[in-house]
Amino acid sequence: MKKLFLTLTVLLMGVVACSKSGKDEKKETKETEIKQEVNKTTAVSSSNIKSESSYEAQILERMGAVKKEVQPALDSGVTADMNNAIQKLGDSWDAEMKKVYELLLSKLSENEKAKLQKEQEEWIKKVKEDVEKSTEESEGGTISGTLGGNAWASAIEKRTLELAKRYDLLNNK
Repeated sequence: MKKLFLTLTVLLMGVVACSKSGKDEKKETKETEIKQEVNKTTAVSSSNIKSESSYEAQILERMGAVKKEVQPALDSGVTADMNNAIQKLGDSWDAEMKKVYELLLSKLSENEKAKLQKEQEEWIKKVKEDVEKSTEESEGGTISGTLGGNAWASAIEKRTLELAKRYDLLNNK
Protein backbone atom coordinates (compact mmCIF):
# COMPACT_ATOMS: atom_id res chain seq x y z
CA MET A 1 0.00 0.00 0.00
CA LYS A 2 2.85 2.36 0.84
CA LYS A 3 4.49 1.68 -2.54
CA LEU A 4 1.25 2.46 -4.36
CA PHE A 5 0.82 5.70 -2.41
CA LEU A 6 4.44 6.68 -3.06
CA THR A 7 4.10 5.91 -6.79
CA LEU A 8 0.91 7.96 -7.08
CA THR A 9 2.52 10.86 -5.22
CA VAL A 10 5.54 10.87 -7.54
CA LEU A 11 3.30 10.73 -10.62
CA LEU A 12 1.12 13.54 -9.30
CA MET A 13 4.18 15.70 -8.66
CA GLY A 14 5.40 15.00 -12.19
CA VAL A 15 2.07 16.04 -13.69
CA VAL A 16 2.02 19.27 -11.67
CA ALA A 17 5.62 20.09 -12.65
CA CYS A 18 4.90 19.50 -16.34
CA SER A 19 1.79 21.67 -16.31
CA LYS A 20 3.76 24.58 -14.82
CA SER A 21 6.59 24.26 -17.33
CA GLY A 22 4.10 24.62 -20.20
CA LYS A 23 2.98 27.98 -18.82
CA ASP A 24 6.59 29.10 -18.39
CA GLU A 25 7.38 28.12 -21.98
CA LYS A 26 4.39 30.12 -23.26
CA LYS A 27 5.53 33.17 -21.27
CA GLU A 28 9.11 32.80 -22.53
CA THR A 29 7.86 32.50 -26.11
CA LYS A 30 5.91 35.77 -25.83
CA GLU A 31 8.88 37.51 -24.21
CA THR A 32 11.13 36.28 -27.02
CA GLU A 33 8.67 37.57 -29.62
CA ILE A 34 8.67 40.99 -27.96
CA LYS A 35 12.47 41.11 -27.90
CA GLN A 36 12.60 40.17 -31.58
CA GLU A 37 10.06 42.87 -32.48
CA VAL A 38 11.99 45.55 -30.59
CA ASN A 39 15.27 44.39 -32.13
CA LYS A 40 13.70 44.41 -35.60
CA THR A 41 12.44 47.94 -35.05
CA THR A 42 15.90 49.00 -33.90
CA ALA A 43 17.53 47.45 -36.95
CA VAL A 44 15.07 49.08 -39.35
CA SER A 45 15.54 52.46 -37.70
CA SER A 46 19.32 52.19 -37.79
CA SER A 47 19.32 51.29 -41.46
CA ASN A 48 17.16 54.32 -42.25
CA ILE A 49 19.62 56.87 -40.84
CA LYS A 50 20.49 59.24 -43.64
CA SER A 51 23.92 60.70 -44.22
CA GLU A 52 22.47 64.19 -44.50
CA SER A 53 21.62 66.14 -41.39
CA SER A 54 17.85 65.88 -41.71
CA TYR A 55 15.62 66.18 -38.69
CA GLU A 56 14.67 62.55 -39.15
CA ALA A 57 18.34 61.51 -38.97
CA GLN A 58 18.81 63.58 -35.82
CA ILE A 59 15.87 61.85 -34.16
CA LEU A 60 17.17 58.43 -35.16
CA GLU A 61 20.57 59.26 -33.73
CA ARG A 62 19.13 60.45 -30.41
CA MET A 63 16.82 57.48 -30.15
CA GLY A 64 19.60 55.06 -31.05
CA ALA A 65 21.30 56.05 -27.80
CA VAL A 66 18.09 55.43 -25.83
CA LYS A 67 17.63 52.03 -27.49
CA LYS A 68 21.18 51.01 -26.59
CA GLU A 69 20.55 52.09 -23.01
CA VAL A 70 17.37 50.00 -22.59
CA GLN A 71 18.50 46.96 -24.60
CA PRO A 72 19.99 45.08 -21.61
CA ALA A 73 16.65 45.34 -19.79
CA LEU A 74 14.80 44.11 -22.87
CA ASP A 75 17.17 41.15 -23.11
CA SER A 76 16.91 40.31 -19.41
CA GLY A 77 13.73 38.26 -19.77
CA VAL A 78 12.38 39.81 -16.58
CA THR A 79 8.90 41.14 -17.28
CA ALA A 80 9.20 44.12 -14.93
CA ASP A 81 12.52 45.19 -16.47
CA MET A 82 11.12 44.77 -19.97
CA ASN A 83 8.04 46.84 -19.05
CA ASN A 84 10.22 49.61 -17.64
CA ALA A 85 12.49 49.59 -20.68
CA ILE A 86 9.58 49.73 -23.11
CA GLN A 87 8.00 52.52 -21.04
CA LYS A 88 11.22 54.55 -21.20
CA LEU A 89 11.56 53.92 -24.93
CA GLY A 90 7.93 54.86 -25.55
CA ASP A 91 8.21 58.01 -23.44
CA SER A 92 11.34 59.04 -25.34
CA TRP A 93 9.64 58.51 -28.69
CA ASP A 94 6.60 60.40 -27.41
CA ALA A 95 8.77 63.39 -26.45
CA GLU A 96 10.39 63.35 -29.91
CA MET A 97 6.98 63.11 -31.57
CA LYS A 98 5.70 66.11 -29.64
CA LYS A 99 8.75 68.14 -30.66
CA VAL A 100 8.47 67.37 -34.35
CA TYR A 101 4.68 67.80 -34.26
CA GLU A 102 5.09 71.34 -32.86
CA LEU A 103 7.83 72.12 -35.40
CA LEU A 104 5.59 70.90 -38.19
CA LEU A 105 2.64 72.95 -36.94
CA SER A 106 4.83 76.07 -36.91
CA LYS A 107 5.53 75.60 -40.64
CA LEU A 108 1.96 74.96 -41.79
CA SER A 109 -0.84 77.31 -42.79
CA GLU A 110 -3.98 77.47 -40.62
CA ASN A 111 -5.88 75.13 -42.95
CA GLU A 112 -3.04 72.61 -43.01
CA LYS A 113 -2.68 72.85 -39.22
CA ALA A 114 -6.34 71.91 -38.77
CA LYS A 115 -5.90 68.92 -41.08
CA LEU A 116 -2.82 67.74 -39.22
CA GLN A 117 -4.52 68.14 -35.84
CA LYS A 118 -7.50 66.09 -37.00
CA GLU A 119 -5.17 63.46 -38.47
CA GLN A 120 -3.27 63.30 -35.17
CA GLU A 121 -6.49 62.79 -33.20
CA GLU A 122 -7.53 59.93 -35.49
CA TRP A 123 -4.08 58.41 -35.19
CA ILE A 124 -4.30 58.49 -31.37
CA LYS A 125 -7.65 56.67 -31.47
CA LYS A 126 -6.25 53.99 -33.76
CA VAL A 127 -3.17 53.46 -31.58
CA LYS A 128 -5.33 53.05 -28.48
CA GLU A 129 -7.35 50.37 -30.28
CA ASP A 130 -4.19 48.59 -31.43
CA VAL A 131 -2.78 48.61 -27.89
CA GLU A 132 -6.01 47.13 -26.53
CA LYS A 133 -5.90 44.36 -29.13
CA SER A 134 -2.28 43.59 -28.24
CA THR A 135 -3.05 43.28 -24.55
CA GLU A 136 -6.08 41.07 -25.19
CA GLU A 137 -3.82 38.47 -26.83
CA SER A 138 -2.14 37.70 -23.51
CA GLU A 139 -5.47 37.13 -21.76
CA GLY A 140 -4.53 39.36 -18.82
CA GLY A 141 -1.19 37.68 -18.10
CA THR A 142 1.84 39.48 -16.74
CA ILE A 143 3.17 39.93 -20.25
CA SER A 144 0.12 42.00 -21.31
CA GLY A 145 1.75 45.24 -20.17
CA THR A 146 4.82 44.47 -22.20
CA LEU A 147 2.79 43.64 -25.31
CA GLY A 148 0.70 46.79 -24.99
CA GLY A 149 3.75 48.93 -24.29
CA ASN A 150 5.55 47.52 -27.29
CA ALA A 151 2.59 48.24 -29.56
CA TRP A 152 2.41 51.78 -28.17
CA ALA A 153 6.16 52.45 -28.53
CA SER A 154 6.30 51.02 -32.06
CA ALA A 155 3.33 53.09 -33.19
CA ILE A 156 4.80 56.29 -31.74
CA GLU A 157 8.14 55.56 -33.39
CA LYS A 158 6.52 55.15 -36.81
CA ARG A 159 4.42 58.30 -36.39
CA THR A 160 7.41 60.33 -35.21
CA LEU A 161 9.46 59.33 -38.23
CA GLU A 162 6.53 60.04 -40.52
CA LEU A 163 6.13 63.55 -39.07
CA ALA A 164 9.90 64.10 -39.27
CA LYS A 165 9.88 63.22 -42.97
CA ARG A 166 7.08 65.72 -43.55
CA TYR A 167 9.03 68.36 -41.65
CA ASP A 168 12.15 67.64 -43.71
CA LEU A 169 10.13 67.94 -46.92
CA LEU A 170 8.82 71.35 -45.84
CA ASN A 171 12.33 72.54 -45.01
CA ASN A 172 13.72 71.40 -48.37
CA LYS A 173 11.21 73.43 -50.38
